Amino acid sequence: MQTTRDLNAKLPLKVKFGYGTSGFCSFITWTVFSYYGLYFMNEVVGLSAAFAGALISLGTLWDAITDPIVGSISDNLKNPKGRRRPLIKMIAFPFIVISVLLFTNFGLGETATKIYFFAVIILYYLAQTVLDISASSLGSEMTNNYDERASLATWKNYFGLLPTVAVSACLILVDFWSTKFSNPDFGWTMTVVCYMIPTLILLVILYKSTEGYERPRSDSDEVVKYSVKNVVNLFKNKGTRVVMLIFGIAIFANTINYSVQVYYYTEYMGMTSDQVALATFVFGIASVFCAYLVEKLMIKLDKKMSWVVAIGLEALVLIVAIGFFIKAGSNSMTALVVTMLLMGLGNAAVYQVPWAMIPDCVDVDQLADPHGRRNDGIVFGAVAFVQKACGALGALVLGILIDMAAGDPNAYKYIFAFLVGGIYLLTCFIVKAYPINKKRHDDVIEAIEARAAGQTIDMADFKDLV
Repeated sequence: MQTTRDLNAKLPLKVKFGYGTSGFCSFITWTVFSYYGLYFMNEVVGLSAAFAGALISLGTLWDAITDPIVGSISDNLKNPKGRRRPLIKMIAFPFIVISVLLFTNFGLGETATKIYFFAVIILYYLAQTVLDISASSLGSEMTNNYDERASLATWKNYFGLLPTVAVSACLILVDFWSTKFSNPDFGWTMTVVCYMIPTLILLVILYKSTEGYERPRSDSDEVVKYSVKNVVNLFKNKGTRVVMLIFGIAIFANTINYSVQVYYYTEYMGMTSDQVALATFVFGIASVFCAYLVEKLMIKLDKKMSWVVAIGLEALVLIVAIGFFIKAGSNSMTALVVTMLLMGLGNAAVYQVPWAMIPDCVDVDQLADPHGRRNDGIVFGAVAFVQKACGALGALVLGILIDMAAGDPNAYKYIFAFLVGGIYLLTCFIVKAYPINKKRHDDVIEAIEARAAGQTIDMADFKDLV
């Protein structure tokens, strides 16, 4: 285990690559479920859209509640191999199995089916929490370098956006596998199995490649148990407050964005499975390539302005292109593909920028703590709580809106263009309050190091942050 390495030095490329795989592992099931979970339970299983949306909302809310608890457990874990990686190893195989069960319809009775999907969704979101919080907290403590953190977030986002590309083939795979079984619903099961095989391989790569790059909890570290007080104290950190707000609001919109797309494509545009695959593929590929541009924006402009540029562009494209220019019918496919390309920058930024901001907020939290304690897991968990609670609300709202739409194709366009686009635009004004830039972050790191060396720090110098 490496314990004396320079935390401000550049990380090896293979380590960044290995850590980046956590993005795919955390997001592959989530992406399939975001795009097709509501559709699967409504159109395939036969549950009402409102009930299915409520199930997803309850699961996401459960996920949000467990985030800070898992974060606290991770912060205080004593293990010679670290605090984060052992949890990743422990949850890997259960996560794979539960992901497959999430898209398996056993044809039970109505009541039994509702109970089954409730239980599987709860288990899935718990497994997702353990995997995602552990991996995110691991990245936070691998480096103190402002730009290297942006680089780690970019690598994670590269892999985190690949599921958007992979999911473009979902309906094609379902059609293929459905012909192999007497119950065509198992086509969905086998499709998820196809996604889980590479996921298991990447989980092994993540675990192996990051060995020695996390800080183990020493015997001298004080145990910081999760409590409401921990969360209240986080709100004294202005950066954390802003990140919670923009991330939560954006994920509310993003949840609606992903889930409504399949309805917009099939009901409003009248697209075939192949055309849906093409649109989703273009959106995913554009997002992956745009992750590189988002990293450059974060370095050149800073993280706050990169959000304004990227999310602002997607908001305007949704409102103008989807809302006014693209008309129903397959003859608009070219315009739709161009629109998906332009939306890629915002889709890349919606996770990548907050992921790069949160470790900086952890440093401010460490500076504000009189004992200089790092609470990466609790901070990530608290931000994730807000993010996922808003995602749960988004799923609930969309389920209600779809039932209210009663099959009206125009309703899907209005939700996609004006509701999602308008909310994205709102976050561009809120993020202006984010106080941390590269210079202020360097000041924070210098103060932390000075205090560790026995010097007294005047916190009045940081009243703009805390």
